[in-house]
Formats: sequence, structure tokens, C-alpha cells
Amino acid sequence: MSTNSNSYLYKISQFISGIGHPIFIPLYVTWILFNSNNYLSYAVTPKFQDFLYLMLFVVTFLLPAVITWMLWQKGHVKSFELENKNERPLPYFLTLCCYIGCTYLLFSLPLPRVFGLAMSGACLALLSTIIINFSWKISLHMMGAGGMLGLFYGFALVFNFTSITAMVGIAMASGIIAAARLYCNAHTPAQVYSGFIIGFLLEFLFIYIFAPFIIGY
Repeated sequence: MSTNSNSYLYKISQFISGIGHPIFIPLYVTWILFNSNNYLSYAVTPKFQDFLYLMLFVVTFLLPAVITWMLWQKGHVKSFELENKNERPLPYFLTLCCYIGCTYLLFSLPLPRVFGLAMSGACLALLSTIIINFSWKISLHMMGAGGMLGLFYGFALVFNFTSITAMVGIAMASGIIAAARLYCNAHTPAQVYSGFIIGFLLEFLFIYIFAPFIIGY
């Protein structure tokens, strides 16, 4: 009974880790921005919203996933989870290239610059993860979760977005993801907590400091 229960909980933790993977965060952030009480849902037509979702799916999810699969096929990585920190620099760097390309597109398209700003923060967080990873295996899941919370907290202060519900939801989801990563023994508590804190601070400070210059306030 105990073994079955542990196996069941492990599968749930793996599922949570899967849907909480940072590769989905650009899509999650965009969905929240379009479904919160702000002007963005009115400033972007429904058809262009659909186009934006598709572009983000291809550039920030599909391309990195295909790249990781190709690296796995070539034997450069042993699993899609990238559990060994020595396997992480190359797929992370190639994913960063996809993110930089996406940032350029977001600033080039007729969209509110908020979207490009959010993607710029994601690039900074991923670059920081790559640098930290050379000496320590920090939790990218929690960097992403903390970054999401820092992003919306920064938006709330700078743009006066009423995103309390979103922030509470992200905070609760972050706790669940942290518990799942710990239950799967993917990280130590220090790697999980520091990932969340660093991700939060990076995104919040980036938005708070640079948003007025990028947006033109």
C-alpha cells in the first residue's frame, strides 16, 4: 500500500514538474496578460492573439523541444529532464538564442511593448541560470516560477496592472511545483528556494528599473 502510494505521488510530482516546466512560461504569461483586468486584451485583436500564441509555441516551446530531442538523439544529453548539470549549458544556450529571437520579434511586431519587455526578462533569467549552472545546479523550474511572480509584481507597480489574483495563483503554483521537485529528488531545498528567490528578484528588478526606458514612460 505504501509503495503504491509513493509511486502514485511520484507520478503526480512528475506530472506537476512537466506542466510547471519553464519552457511553458512564455505561453502562461501571455495567457495571464490577455485574461487579466488590463488594456492588453483590448489592444490586441483576437486573431492577433491567436497568432501570438502560435508564434510563442513554435519559437519558445517547439524549437527548444526539437533541439533537446536532437541533442538526445546525438547522445549529448541523457534525458529531457537534463538532470546532470554538465549537460545543461548547450541546450540552455540554444534555448536562449530562441528566446532572444522571440524578443526581437515581439518588439518588431505591432504589439504593446510589454510583451517584448516580459520576454527580455526571461532572457536575463535564462542567461543567469546558464552562468550559475557552471558551478551549481540551481532549479530552473523555480527560477521560472519566481520570475513569473516577480514579473507580475513589477507590472503591478510600474503599470498599475490589477493582477492580485494572478500573483496569488502563481505563488500557490510555485509552492506546489517546489514540493514536486523536492519529492522527485530533482533538487536540494537550497537549490529550489534560491532558484525562486533569484528568479523573482531578477524579473522584478528588471521590470522596475528598465520598463520606464523600454516602454518610454
